[in-house]
Amino acid sequence: MYLISFLTILLISGLLYLVKSNSIKNNFSGFHLAQFSLPFNVANPDTTYIMPQELREISGLSSHRENQILTINDEKGFLYSYDFKTDKIVSKTDFGKKGDYESVASNDNTIYVGESNGNIKVIDLKQGKKIKEYDTPLSGRNDLEGMCFDSRQNQLLLACKGQLMKKNKDDNSKGIYSFDLEKNKFNETPYKLIDLKKETKELTILNLSIDQFSQLTINSRLRSFAPSGIAIDPISTNIYIISSRGKMLVVMDNRKTIIGVYFLPKHIFGQPEGISFDDKGDMHISNEANSTKANILKFKRIEDQKPVSTDL
Repeated sequence: MYLISFLTILLISGLLYLVKSNSIKNNFSGFHLAQFSLPFNVANPDTTYIMPQELREISGLSSHRENQILTINDEKGFLYSYDFKTDKIVSKTDFGKKGDYESVASNDNTIYVGESNGNIKVIDLKQGKKIKEYDTPLSGRNDLEGMCFDSRQNQLLLACKGQLMKKNKDDNSKGIYSFDLEKNKFNETPYKLIDLKKETKELTILNLSIDQFSQLTINSRLRSFAPSGIAIDPISTNIYIISSRGKMLVVMDNRKTIIGVYFLPKHIFGQPEGISFDDKGDMHISNEANSTKANILKFKRIEDQKPVSTDL
């Protein structure tokens, strides 16, 4: 009798421990389509790579060779190649004078670096130098922050943190634009306008309290959305957009429909500025030095990930 009771207590305690541990590991929340499951546990990075002082203001990211990633350091005109195995910078390419460099994208050995004023520099990695640049209609008020190469359309996707090209007083959207690499032409018609307050109305609440106080916090974070990085998942071809303001990760499908909006834990994401995927579909997010040390976080792909219910 006592043995059965003791075993029952042990079993219940074990189950409670597992539930508690799982809740801590999967402590993220937001909105999503009910049929979509984020394949990354954004509350629990698998590896954290602390950046050297030279990359203290690490910004854009772009996976290149196996175990290596390309990155930039905001105001310096250098393209860095960082090796995950050696945990060191393995190459450094001088491509120009100081500027507000925020994003980087790669197509094999052709590398694109974006400035906040909309200028895009093109670097030939084999030659180790800048070979051309594009002056887009974007300006500092649009604040180009994120860029990625879209092989499906041979274009660059440009994510702007600032105002829209054609500003509407009542429009709180942020703009994603495209640059055709075949025609070398910027498309002034937005690829996608994102207003998260409107977009989340069509999504299912994920692990959020809906009391009045929590709703004010949620609305404030949604309104602060301002893209700082963009990347395409090579496995699903979904587009991922990171926002340092409000600490959010937004996922968009091939039809340009927002299918997930996730609030990132602030103690892990000090200042998320760059996002990229490797060939295996693992995700990397860079953080400038802020409340955390400058780092690159690696998230291994977890298919059919089901977050455990927790509050914001």
